[in-house]
Amino acid sequence: MNGTRHSVLMTPMILRLIRIRAPMRYSDALDLQHVHGAELERNDEPIAKLIVLQHNPVFTLGRRTEASHVPLSENDLAARTGAEVVKTDRAGSVTYHAPGQATAYLLLNLQTWNLNLHRHLEMLEETGIQTLKKFGATGHRVTGMTGVWCNSIVNDLEVEKKICAIGVSARRWVTYHGLSFNVDMDLRPFSEVVACGLAGKGVTSLAEVLGRNVDISEAENALVTSFGEVYNATIEIGMV
Repeated sequence: MNGTRHSVLMTPMILRLIRIRAPMRYSDALDLQHVHGAELERNDEPIAKLIVLQHNPVFTLGRRTEASHVPLSENDLAARTGAEVVKTDRAGSVTYHAPGQATAYLLLNLQTWNLNLHRHLEMLEETGIQTLKKFGATGHRVTGMTGVWCNSIVNDLEVEKKICAIGVSARRWVTYHGLSFNVDMDLRPFSEVVACGLAGKGVTSLAEVLGRNVDISEAENALVTSFGEVYNATIEIGMV
């Protein structure tokens, strides 16, 4: 489809949007996922839940986090940055969440949506790429790595920096977790860890790419629209 890797699903589906305005603790957001995910596990309606929010400062350690990815002890990391440190069941290594980053958790039944987990990951990446396009920016994939990157000029050299991290898990065919898109945030805490386990790979934000401030609501709106386009779904407003 126009040279992109995502394809339109045959039957239009529904993404029920749950938008949280105030930054939320990671554990509270995880509880919210479990409540809505359990609902999807019990039925096969063509409905998915899209939870869009910002987190209070937190480092999350995925299933592939190695000791070398977090040079400081968890206590020292928390004391140095003021962020929580939480182990989680999503795939991938360590990453950082904070206000100014749009996090989107997409809970859907893979069987109902006729998807496998690999395809779901590709579509999450495409969602990040399409969101960047709405701001006139270009994002791309890196072979063998999950996520979305942008090119930046550093010391007259073009380097790839990650702007969108992706990590998911699945239970009874229902997906949990999703993506985090750096909009306009303090990126310095990323330097305290080996983000996503990728040594030598920096991170960037939409504000840095565009060279201007970006309102988080504007970015969240673009992200939600991109989810609807990539997953060929109607967006409906849901309840918490």
